[in-house]
Amino acid sequence: MQVKSYTDLKALIQALAGVSSFTTEEDSKILSFVNRRAAEAYNLSPSWSRYLIISEERTLTSGNVVPYAEGIKENIGEFIRIHRTQAFQKNSALEYDFYVDANGANILNITNDNDLTAFVTYKKELPTFTESSADFPLEFFYFVAHSAYADFLRMDGQHGKALTEEQIARNYLDIELEKIDIRSNNNSINHKFSTYVNRQAR
Repeated sequence: MQVKSYTDLKALIQALAGVSSFTTEEDSKILSFVNRRAAEAYNLSPSWSRYLIISEERTLTSGNVVPYAEGIKENIGEFIRIHRTQAFQKNSALEYDFYVDANGANILNITNDNDLTAFVTYKKELPTFTESSADFPLEFFYFVAHSAYADFLRMDGQHGKALTEEQIARNYLDIELEKIDIRSNNNSINHKFSTYVNRQAR
């Protein structure tokens, strides 16, 4: 999947601002804006391809809980679906209902208390981006550039210009979300969401 560097991202924000560099304080603010806006984009869809892990076997802890972290596997940022067996290969895989708390996903309708694993479809955690990051997602790039610039303008009291940049940013994000909708309509991964899925409050 295509990526850009944070250097590329900051260069675009500088170009939008019409400056060749930011002050140290502005650099710090821009980085904060970038991470906040990347999180905003990340949270708007469960189906960003680069973060989606499909039906990975995970160990159940006591009480039938799937923890957020397990060994060297990716940390879970958002639980999407949980099945008893490998899913999306056979339509007969039993899907669990669950709710999420600080410990992980608590399975409600487990059929066998002796089951030691479950198969989880989830979103990987969003990393925190730094000045040296070289893996900024291309699908977030233009949204984050324009929305972080909008935040910069607000900080400077230029609220009218900020609204314009915000709209440009939204247009870029809408294009990427539409691509996801088209892909999602062609597969079964996200056709059903547990009613117990929610944003984790950890």
